[in-house]
Amino acid sequence: MASENAVLSQREIDALLTADVSQLESDAVVALPPPARKDAGKRVKLYDFRHPEKLSKEQIRGLQIIQQGVAGAIAANFSGRLRAPVEARLSALERGIYEEYVNQIGPSSVVIIIDMSPLQGYAVTAFGLDVAFGIIDRLLGGKGKRAARVMNRDLTDIETSLIRHIGMDIARSLIEPWARVVELTPDVSELALGPQVMHAIQPSEFVITAWYEVRLAEQTGGISLCFPLTILEQILPKLTGQSLFDNRPSRSVKDEARVKEEQLMPLSVLVRTMLGDARVDATDLAELAPGDVIVLDHLVSDPLRVLVGNCERFAGFAGTQGRKLALQVSGLVDDDGLVRTFGDDGADE
Repeated sequence: MASENAVLSQREIDALLTADVSQLESDAVVALPPPARKDAGKRVKLYDFRHPEKLSKEQIRGLQIIQQGVAGAIAANFSGRLRAPVEARLSALERGIYEEYVNQIGPSSVVIIIDMSPLQGYAVTAFGLDVAFGIIDRLLGGKGKRAARVMNRDLTDIETSLIRHIGMDIARSLIEPWARVVELTPDVSELALGPQVMHAIQPSEFVITAWYEVRLAEQTGGISLCFPLTILEQILPKLTGQSLFDNRPSRSVKDEARVKEEQLMPLSVLVRTMLGDARVDATDLAELAPGDVIVLDHLVSDPLRVLVGNCERFAGFAGTQGRKLALQVSGLVDDDGLVRTFGDDGADE
C-alpha cells in the first residue's frame, strides 16, 4: 500500500500531463460508484417565500373556531336587520398577502374598513354589488332578490347609508366570538367601491381571509373578512385551544334576554286563530252548496286558541272592533295545552 504522504515523481507528473483526458474521464466514470444520498426516502417540501408560515396549525384552528362564531353572529344580525331568515357559514379560511386579496374581490365590490379598536390596525370586509343591491332591495321593502344583471354603478347617498348599517352589523358580529381573545369595540371607518380604500393595509402584508357563504331569499352570495398579520400578532398567544376554552365568555341571563330582544323584536311574526275543526265525509263535501252549515267541534263558551307561528301561545274570544273582526286575549296556553286565564297563578309568568 502506498504511503499516504507519498510524493509523485517528475516522470509520473509528465505521464499525467500527456495522458488522454477523455480516456481518464471515461475510466473515472466507470470506476467511481454513484454517491449515496443521505436523504433518500425523505419527502422534500417546497418553501413558498411569498406565503410564509407565520401561524401554527393550532393558531389557525383557533382562528377558525372564532370565525365560525362570527358566521352565526352575521346570520343573526342580518336576520334582525332584514326581517327575514338569513343563513351564513364559514366556507374557507385562507392565508396570503393583501395584494392577492384585492385581486380576488375585484373592482366591483363594496369594501368596508373596520377599526379593530382596541387592537392597533384595521380589518377589511367586502362583498359584491349583487349582494349589496339584494340587501338594499330588502331594506326598501322588496323581497331581497338580485336583479338579472348587476348594476355596475356607484352607490347613491341613501344606498351608502343603508350599506353602512350592514357594515356595522358585520363589525358587531365580531364582538362576541372575539371576546375569547380580546374585548373589541369595532367601528366602521370607511366605505367605498373597489380599490378606493385599499390603502388601509400594505399590499405585501400577510393576511388571513375568512370567506362566508350567505343565503338570503333563496339566493347565495359571498362576504369576506380580511385580517392583517399586524392585528393577529397582538392575539397570537391566546389563539390556542386551551386558551380559547379558558377565555370563553359567559353571559348572564339578562345579557341573553337583551340579545334575544335585539334580534327578535324587529321581526314580524304570523299570528292566527282557529275557530275549530270539523270532519266532513267526502260525499258531503262534494255536494256542499251555498247556505250549508258545517258544525265545528269547538264550543261557544271555550276560548279560541291563538297560534304564534305554529305554536299555540294565547287564548281569547272573538268579537268585533269597528267594522273588523277582533280577538280579545284572555289567557295563556301552557306546555300541556291547558288555558290559564290572566290572573291565575303562573299565567303572568
